[in-house]
Amino acid sequence: MRSVRFAWLFVFPFLAVPSLGKQAPQQTSAPQPTSDPQAVAVVQAAITALGGATAIGQPQSWTFQGAMRGPITNDKVNYTITMQLLPVQQITTNRGTIKRTPMTQSFFVPVLVGKVLVDQLQDVEFSMSYRGSVTVNSKLCTEITFSVSAADKTSTPDQIWDFDNVTKLPFQVEFSLPAEVGASVSPPGIVYLDDYRPVSGVMYPFLVGIPGQGGLPEIITIQSLTPSTTAVSPAFNNAAGDISR
Repeated sequence: MRSVRFAWLFVFPFLAVPSLGKQAPQQTSAPQPTSDPQAVAVVQAAITALGGATAIGQPQSWTFQGAMRGPITNDKVNYTITMQLLPVQQITTNRGTIKRTPMTQSFFVPVLVGKVLVDQLQDVEFSMSYRGSVTVNSKLCTEITFSVSAADKTSTPDQIWDFDNVTKLPFQVEFSLPAEVGASVSPPGIVYLDDYRPVSGVMYPFLVGIPGQGGLPEIITIQSLTPSTTAVSPAFNNAAGDISR
């Protein structure tokens, strides 16, 4: 058993900023990544504890009311994440014309941890590996990694997930590759998830700690969360620390 260094109330290590979005799909001739059955079982258990894939997959938008405390924002915040994508941009470069969907880095994406897990479990680009038991802030967890590279167990994983052995819920995640929900992506680095509460049959963390500039965390306290089965137009929220990508 190894101890994971994590102290969200004091200092977050500043992690390298990753490239946003998943890598391009492999050619059809290349083998698909394979996952450890033990890792898949842990992730499936977490999804069940979070409310199940069916309930998690129903909402198309989420509205939050809460407060942010940290180097980015110190205020009450109203915020919405939606599955509706932003209009595709056409960009001309010296190599020709490319099309891309604008993305927004959002501090609220980790609140939708169940949606992230369901999508990544179903995404054939991801492979999962089982790492075994770890201790995170004196809590015994099971560690799973997600990678979008070919099934190379020696490569650095794109995400490291630590699941509470008692509740089966995600407790800490390290996003070298950001999570995606619609056109929103999570900030890079370690994320702490706690105070899970049920809303419409799905468990959501109402307390989230995310690293900020200078090693200080941004703490998000959710006061209310309203899921909807209707997608709404994306809205950039500068007051909540959104960053265009």
